[in-house]
Amino acid sequence: MAKYLVLAFGGGRRPEMSPAEMQGVIEKYRNWSASLAQAGRLHDGNKLTNDAGKAVRRRGDQLAVTDGPYAESKEVLGGYWLIEAKSYDEAVKLVADSPHLAYGGGMELREIEVMD
Repeated sequence: MAKYLVLAFGGGRRPEMSPAEMQGVIEKYRNWSASLAQAGRLHDGNKLTNDAGKAVRRRGDQLAVTDGPYAESKEVLGGYWLIEAKSYDEAVKLVADSPHLAYGGGMELREIEVMD
């Protein structure tokens, strides 16, 4: 079976959510991830911190490190999962009931190319 990187963009937390509502959302993510793990399909997954991170580029022989990348809120990368599936179609089925999609976020699936 192939491995797929599932990237979570946007969605999730909304400013109007109470702490109790946010805790409920977090619990849904945990339960969904646990169901993937119990099915033997989850290899890893984590929420990313809320900071913008660092962008690293090479300009000639110099390394350029800047804050960012900055993006619109719908484009912010919030987390990832590494899952196992037989095909893209099966990977889509595995993520179809993700709470991330239910809370207005989007997901990108990328197959991992094994480099022997």
